[in-house]
Amino acid sequence: MADIDEIDRRLWEAFTDSSRMVTRHVDRELRAELGVISDDVVILEGVLAAHPDGARMSDLAHRLAAEPRHATYRIARLEERGLIARQADTDDGRVIRVHVTADTNAFFALCRARLDELIALYLTDLVPFDGRRDLVDLLTGVVDGYRHHFATPASDHPDHPDTKEHP
Repeated sequence: MADIDEIDRRLWEAFTDSSRMVTRHVDRELRAELGVISDDVVILEGVLAAHPDGARMSDLAHRLAAEPRHATYRIARLEERGLIARQADTDDGRVIRVHVTADTNAFFALCRARLDELIALYLTDLVPFDGRRDLVDLLTGVVDGYRHHFATPASDHPDHPDTKEHP
């Protein structure tokens, strides 16, 4: 059995409870108003950042810290709405890249503005300024540590040339 103490358990509960509560409320608002969830905003941001080359599907999944099938599902929904487009990579047809469309920038701006309002409502207004800095440092350490210790080896990466199954 792992050697954890009460503070570890309390940290876990606070971390997971706060993450679930905030994400649930933010996603509910985004879905009702714009037909998207926060993961979709992250995908759009990643696609815009990768313009003009396009973002690899696997990089978007990594950005979401999600299973590739979840990213594929979310990307397909955005593509159905004409907000992004999937295309085979010009150098390696086995790799799929996600590109912007004529509607990506304007829709992302709407999403970002609404998400910023929701962040203010569900986080900024509830956590004192001094505490936010400490919380950012703590959570960044958790994310960095997780990615370092549980990173996918390159050969297991969905876009690696030796991988037979592609999204």
